[in-house]
Order: sequence, then C-alpha cells, then structure tokens
Amino acid sequence: AFDIKGINVTAPFKKDILKIVDKKSEEVEAMNVANTVVFGENETVAYNTDIDGVINPLKKRNVSAENSVLVLGAGGAARAVVVALEKMGFKDIFISNRSLEKAKIIAQNHDILPIDFDEVFRKEFDIIINTIPVFVEAFDRLNIQDTTVIFDANYNVKPFAEIAKRNNCTYIDGLEWLIAQGIKSYTLMTGKENGEIEFFQKDLSKIQAKSSRISLIGPMGSWKTSVGRPLAKRLGYKFYDVDNLIEEKAGMSITDIFKTKGENYFREIETEVLNEFVQIDRIVLSTGGGIIKRDENIKTLRDSTWNILLFASPVECFSRINIDKRPLLKGKNVLKVLTELFEERKDRYFQTSDLIINTENSTSSKIAEYLYEDYSKTFKV
Repeated sequence: AFDIKGINVTAPFKKDILKIVDKKSEEVEAMNVANTVVFGENETVAYNTDIDGVINPLKKRNVSAENSVLVLGAGGAARAVVVALEKMGFKDIFISNRSLEKAKIIAQNHDILPIDFDEVFRKEFDIIINTIPVFVEAFDRLNIQDTTVIFDANYNVKPFAEIAKRNNCTYIDGLEWLIAQGIKSYTLMTGKENGEIEFFQKDLSKIQAKSSRISLIGPMGSWKTSVGRPLAKRLGYKFYDVDNLIEEKAGMSITDIFKTKGENYFREIETEVLNEFVQIDRIVLSTGGGIIKRDENIKTLRDSTWNILLFASPVECFSRINIDKRPLLKGKNVLKVLTELFEERKDRYFQTSDLIINTENSTSSKIAEYLYEDYSKTFKV
C-alpha cells in the first residue's frame, strides 16, 4: 500500500530472510546473515549494513589498523564486526566467547585467532568490541587503559558503559552503530545520500519528552477511536477525540460545520484544537483522517506527540464506517472516495508516523494491547 522500498531485519530473522530473497550482497555471502532487504523492480536484494555500523564509528575515532582488537561474542553481530575489521585492514584480531567452539567457527572462516574466555584477561588490547548483550562479571577483569577504545554493539543494554567511565577511556555507544547502519540502509533503499548525521543524547530526550502524548492517525474507519479508548485506559492516560473536541468548540456537529461553514472553517478549528491539546501530557489523541492535510499540523504532530498510524485498506475501512456520520461521503461512491482519499494522503500519513500497525485481520482490543506492549517496552512506562 505504501510502496515501501525496503526493510530492516533484526534477530531472529537475519538468517531466515535469506531463504526468500533473490540476491545476496558480497558481505551477506560472507556472513550468511542480512539486516537489510531492498525491493527492486525485478528482484529483492539482501545486504548487511551492520558492517557500516561498525566501520563509521571507528573511523571517527581515527583508530589505526595496527591496533589489536578483541571481539567478544560469536553471534551475527560478531560476524559483522569481524568482516568490518577486515575491510578496514586490521590484522591483529582476536575473538572470544563463553562458548569457545562458536568463536572458533567464526575464526575458521576468517584470518583471526580464537582465544579462551579466561585467557583474554592476561592480554591487553587496544580496541574491545563487545557484542554480548548482557553484563558478565568477568568484564571487570579486563586490562583496560585510558587509551583503550571500547565499543558496545547493543544500543539498549550497554555492559561496558560504566567500565569505560571508570577507566576514563574512549567509549562508543551502540546507538552510533544503529544510526550508521540506518544511514546506509536509507541510501540502499532510496539511492540518495543522506550525508553525515550528528546524533546527540538530546535527540533521545526529545523523543522521550513527546512520548507522553500519543496521537493516532489514519483514514476514517481505521479504528482510531476504537483503539484509542482502551489504549488510554490501559496506560492510565486521558482519551480525547479531536472530532468531538471540534464539535464542542464550534457548538455544532461536524455535519453542520461542513454544511454551513465549509471544510476550511473545519480545518481551522481542527488546527486550533490540535495546538491546544498537544500541550497536555499523558493523553491519547484520536485525530481526524484529514488532519495531515496541513503541513503545520504534520509539524505539530511530529514535534509534540508519538504518532501511531493505524493502517487499514479502503475496502476494510468501508466495512467499518457509519456513512451517516461522514459528511464527506454522503451521496457518493463511498469506496471510490475512500480509495482516492487514501492515495492522496498516504505519503503524508507515512511521513507523520513514528509507528505503523496493520489493523486488518484483528480486533480493536487486540490492536490496543499490541500498542500498549510496544509503547511500554519502548518507553519503559
């Protein structure tokens, strides 16, 4: 429906995805895992941009290929690290894992040395790249100097953050990996260079700040109200329906607004209501299908709220709506109008949304529960 150009793939599907693609990049052939699939006109191509996720942050630190490197872990991320290091020209590479046999498998395919987990504490490494997503007490025994560079691959769990701080050494956050691989994926999917993106902790703070306000967007019939009410209840937030707020502000029904005042008047009040209510924390806002027609509304939504697009096809929406309450649809070929509206607005929905969920083949209560789980895990509410 949205003509998506590609997808990112994460665990546990990085190997399984290879069963259904048409072509694999050179890096994917070497690693047998992919994290990006690009949809071409005639074929699907698998890539692994995690390699860029490793290379770019290291290049920013001006590390030398003469440095010794310890790779901790032996999963898909570790494979990406090894391939990246080889591309950068590193020769002195060691890999260690709690299960040494897994490390040996990677070492056999590359010119690197497997090293027993207990042995790493007797050596000194210039660079340590950790792909183990849990803290291991033994990490504290590593020989770390203030010149050591430490790179945590995981952007959510950061086992080495405190260790690096205590030792006053260079620390690379896994968020840099995430951003770098994303930039490469963007280029592969669109053919456009996005340039250098500077990422700061304050950007995360902005996302966290707007997360206490949720806006549900999407076409009429996509269940914004049906999902919004139970989602707000589950979160302990207040629920507001923008259409109801417009009626209260105008002192008349939406049907009468369109009849007597016209759509422009309706859109003016809609913008006023949006600007007023995005100042309130801990709310779920059900918006009208056309709220994204105005650029200023898109900017307000993007800046102020966490925007969830509820997707349903025009045919599915048609089966859900009450035409008597829809002034734009009366006396018209409803399915044709819904299809035209979706085609006209879909790119604007897409650019506004932070998250998209398919509401077809489910129930509004299940969708509300899915969203509650996702939101709770994302923002740890």
